[in-house]
Order: sequence, then structure tokens, then C-alpha cells
Amino acid sequence: NSSSSSLAMTNVSANASGGSSNYGVLNWSSSPAMTNVSANASGGISDNIGVYNYSSSSPVMTNVSASASGGSNNYGVFNASSSPTMTNVTASASGGTNNYGVRNYQSSPTINNSVISASGGSGNYGIYNYASGGSYTVLVNNSQISGSTNTIYNDAEFVTRIGASQLSGGAVSLGGGTVSCVGVYDENYASAGYTTCP
Repeated sequence: NSSSSSLAMTNVSANASGGSSNYGVLNWSSSPAMTNVSANASGGISDNIGVYNYSSSSPVMTNVSASASGGSNNYGVFNASSSPTMTNVTASASGGTNNYGVRNYQSSPTINNSVISASGGSGNYGIYNYASGGSYTVLVNNSQISGSTNTIYNDAEFVTRIGASQLSGGAVSLGGGTVSCVGVYDENYASAGYTTCP
């Protein structure tokens, strides 16, 4: 989906595999309404990305399953200079050297009621936020985030706010940025404090 496309994707299953890099759905400077969409990428030598939102794409993603596996780097959802609204999204990455449930590069997504996971690699990150300048805000509410390396990795340019959610696995890494938690608990349903990240 490119060049300011504003299409509606409803009840779509998209699969990509076997190339050097594979993308289930690629939104390039486009903001489609994605509803009941399954996007899967697997088997690439380099990168596999379930849903790739690139270059000022702000899709509304509702009831979307995005998965990536088998490459060196796997990304359930990769947001690059994009700010999607993600509701009831399942984003998973597994089996590579580095796995990212959601990776945000210079992006400010809103994530609600979603399940985000990364597993099976030497580096597993639930949500990974990084930038080379600017300032960005990531909002996460009523969601489950898991990653054995870091549940949340934050660069200095990011403010990440998490409410009423579960963080399972590795500790939050601030990276010079800010992560605020309200009513957040770990995989053992333990909380370090009502406003403290586990």
C-alpha cells in the first residue's frame, strides 16, 4: 500500500515467505483501515516483518494478527516514522537472532488491548523504541507485553506511558528516556508499586 493509499483492508490474510526479506503487509506513506487482518512473514535470510508501517503511515489497526519468524531479525510490527493506532492487535516475533514484538523508529503509536511478544532468539524485546533525534510518545493501555531481554527498551528520545498492563520477562530499560507505569504488574502478578514499572 503506497502513495497515500487510504484503502480498507477487511478480512484479509496476507503471507510472505522465502525471500531475503519478507513483509506480510507494507504500508508506505499510506494509512489504510486494517480490520480483521492476518499478516505473516517467515523464512527470510535477513528480515521478516508482519506489518511494516513506513514513512508517515498512520493506519488504524483493529483485530490484527501480525507475526514474523525464521529470519535473522523478526518484527511483529515495525513502525518507522509512523504513528498507527493499534487496538486488539497480536504482534509476535520468534526464532531469529533478534526478535521484536513491536519496534518503533521515530514513531508515536497508540497501543490498546493488545498482546505483544518476542521469543526464541538471543535478543527478545517486547517493545523496542529508538530514534536518532526528535521526541516521541508511545502509549500502551490494557495490554500484555513479553520479552526475555527487555519488555520495554527505550531510547532517550522517547516517553513511554503504560497503564493497566502486564510486563513479562526482562526488566524495562530506560536508555535515557522515560517510562511511566500506572497499575502495571509482572508475570507473577506482582507489582513493585502502583506507579512503578516491574
